[in-house]
Amino acid sequence: MNLRFLIIGMIIAVGMGVGMIQGEKKLDALIVVANAVAKTNCSCVFVAGRDLADCIKEAPPGFDLATPWIDDEAPGVSSSIYWVVRGRARYSDGIGCRLE
Repeated sequence: MNLRFLIIGMIIAVGMGVGMIQGEKKLDALIVVANAVAKTNCSCVFVAGRDLADCIKEAPPGFDLATPWIDDEAPGVSSSIYWVVRGRARYSDGIGCRLE
């Protein structure tokens, strides 16, 4: 009986480990998307001089996962995916937009 619980426990532990690895990969992908949305929209607004609403309309596939907004404190754009993952790009004169 104890051997059966040990085997079941080991199977559950391995399953949880595999699940955590896959979850970490997905989190990394979400970080990339949040940063890409922030950088692309920052360049669109501050370098190209367009409206944020126009930039959002022409966003590539997958960018609809993140919600971008223009920062009030410093020239730049932030984005978030379900308030969990955030990206931020700041605009500097003569340099353009860069990720923070």
